[in-house]
Amino acid sequence: MNPEVKNCRICGAEIPKERLDVIPDTEVCVRCSKKIGGEFELKVTVGGTAKPGSLKITGQEVSIQRQPKRLL
Repeated sequence: MNPEVKNCRICGAEIPKERLDVIPDTEVCVRCSKKIGGEFELKVTVGGTAKPGSLKITGQEVSIQRQPKRLL
């Protein structure tokens, strides 16, 4: 078995090499990803930055984390 070949965890179909090149940690095929509304969830955190003790916000920090959805 080719180590670059992965099968979809939902339907068992082979995941195309092109998809694996773009999303190496994918575990589902395109069709199943569309059915479940995407394989990953994004967690976005926005925080303001200011000088200690100041109420004036001078900037924002944005953090984005990609987390895999729970697959059935």
